[in-house]
Amino acid sequence: MEMSPGRPDILVACATAATAAAHAHLLSSEELRRARRYAPHRAQEFTAGRALLRWALERSLGRWTRTCRIGATDRGKPVLVDLPDTGISVSHSQGTIAVAVAGGRTVGIDVQGPVPPTPGLLRRCCSPAQQRELAALPAERQGVAVARRWAIHEACAKATGTTPINLPAPYPGPLLADSGSRRGLRWRVLHPLHGAAVCVAYDDRPQPPATLALALLAPHRAPDPRPHPPEDGPTSR
Repeated sequence: MEMSPGRPDILVACATAATAAAHAHLLSSEELRRARRYAPHRAQEFTAGRALLRWALERSLGRWTRTCRIGATDRGKPVLVDLPDTGISVSHSQGTIAVAVAGGRTVGIDVQGPVPPTPGLLRRCCSPAQQRELAALPAERQGVAVARRWAIHEACAKATGTTPINLPAPYPGPLLADSGSRRGLRWRVLHPLHGAAVCVAYDDRPQPPATLALALLAPHRAPDPRPHPPEDGPTSR
């Protein structure tokens, strides 16, 4: 997959939950009402996810998208009601939010913080060969390595609209592989924020290779209240 600075086929955006939630003004009035019905933690999580998704939609589609309706399939996969050919996906983990917008493709995204390598989790997301690779890693790296494999598992499930427990055997390949493909899907592991693994998966139809862009939403900086000296140069009246 090619990383593209221009208008990409797939845009991945990441931010901390607090940073994304500070852009709540991007939500629709219905989404704001919905957020108020949740408990505080869930309200921030929902607000952050929708704010970052609308921020990414605006940059990916090149249009104002605050009024674009966001629905869900009967399995909970988010969809754009007015633009059903544009794939979208949202994920959150341990205070990190990740979203993906894909023009003309189905897409799934997952973000995971370090995950303890429990036997049950390893059986679901790591092959025997990958488990042997994991055992050879220093203990402090194992949680991040498992997070990568679980993010791959979850992102592919979201792309297909199924659930991780119903996916086939763990995806093959080296434990720390950054990309791969299987059963019509391609996936790519990213590391946009320290300690978090992000995987984006999408349908691999016969066409030119997909281009991918990664955007990080920076914290909002309040204006500096201190006076600044005038700049040299001509002034306008």
